Amino acid sequence: MAEQLADILTSYQKRDSDLTEWRFDLHDTRGLEVGLKDNRIGGPYSAPSYKRSISGEIFLYWKNQRYSSGKLDSQVTESFDEYMNNWKTAAYSDPEGVSLYTPKEVPQVDLADSAVEHIVDRDNSQPFRLLETGLRKLSAAGLRKINGKVRCFHSTRVMKNSAGFSLEYRQTPVEFYFEVNNSYGESFQEKFWPAEDKIEAIIQNTARIGKLLDNTVSTNFSGEIRLLFPPEVFESFLSQFLISNLYGSLVVNRQSRFSLDDFKENRMVLRNDLSLVLDTLQPLRAFSYLCTSEGVPGGQIELIEHGRLRTPILGLKYAKKTGFPPTPVVAGGRGFFIKTGLAVPEWEQLIKNTERGLIVYSVLGMHTQDSSSGSFSLTADQCLLVENGAVLGKVKAVINGDFLKSLAAEDSYFGKISDEDNPGYSFLASATI
Repeated sequence: MAEQLADILTSYQKRDSDLTEWRFDLHDTRGLEVGLKDNRIGGPYSAPSYKRSISGEIFLYWKNQRYSSGKLDSQVTESFDEYMNNWKTAAYSDPEGVSLYTPKEVPQVDLADSAVEHIVDRDNSQPFRLLETGLRKLSAAGLRKINGKVRCFHSTRVMKNSAGFSLEYRQTPVEFYFEVNNSYGESFQEKFWPAEDKIEAIIQNTARIGKLLDNTVSTNFSGEIRLLFPPEVFESFLSQFLISNLYGSLVVNRQSRFSLDDFKENRMVLRNDLSLVLDTLQPLRAFSYLCTSEGVPGGQIELIEHGRLRTPILGLKYAKKTGFPPTPVVAGGRGFFIKTGLAVPEWEQLIKNTERGLIVYSVLGMHTQDSSSGSFSLTADQCLLVENGAVLGKVKAVINGDFLKSLAAEDSYFGKISDEDNPGYSFLASATI
């Protein structure tokens, strides 16, 4: 279909001189979904399904700085004239728009696992066995209500433009999760089929923490406390309060905590042992890719180095406006790594060293927080209370603090957890329980 679409666009461009350039990014995806709902695999609310879809986006460059963007689907080649008429009618003017970009070189990284393609095309039994294993072990551990899902796909991505650029590669996204008692769950998202020990670790962690959250303790407390964020919660706060302020569009439009001058002057914004790295070229990882949809090559880049701002996250338009080179972008909220030059203890040791704290597994209303301020006030509905290094049980709390200030504080600590991209995080804040 990609070749056919490219031929149609080339032919159209010869008929309509208004169209000066074009590019598209097409995904042909097929795969499986199998669900587990209320301790039942494949019931009416989680029926197994085999899906195929064609999706993507197209970008058209017209004379006089006019542009169109649109979505692609399986009908685009059959109804091309209708689609093109709509796209041209909806063209907008952007005097600051950029022209077509063709990368000089595309990086190479493995993004497809043949084992996943085998599951999708020939042997559908493994997703069912994964859910059956989780259901059996979590039930045996005494968990009452068990939900889960497995999704595995293989996809071919094709990028082409009117300058002759053509890139095609395969990828195999895999996701699964288990959730117990509507309180806690763990998930896997990569581009390879997980090994048995990884599946076992997710099941055991879900059972262990799910059981701890099943033991509510009664207490009243209001005041300063140490918050302990496991990696997933830490990454959520990083995304909301730090990554979001690094996007070039917000920086240029003065909606970010940081100004363009802050980047030009390499302003110190974190503790000097901390760096923030964006990496989209790790083999078979969920967040990895070869090029952005604009054609900017993926790669590894330090957004913050030793506490100092280095570059915003920039697509082509805002790279042109800021004068910085374009960068890779964060994919799906992952692919960023906090690095510290200090020794990092194990997460369990960090908990044992805590006199009074809350291990926070989920918060409500994160999207309502002002990301540019760094301060937060959130209901943490799934927490474990820690006193004198011992985990006592579940509490519900309202937590308040300033996340960005904490990343500059000397009494904020990290804790290593194996197989995680980022560490757990501990810092002083306040809470009402």
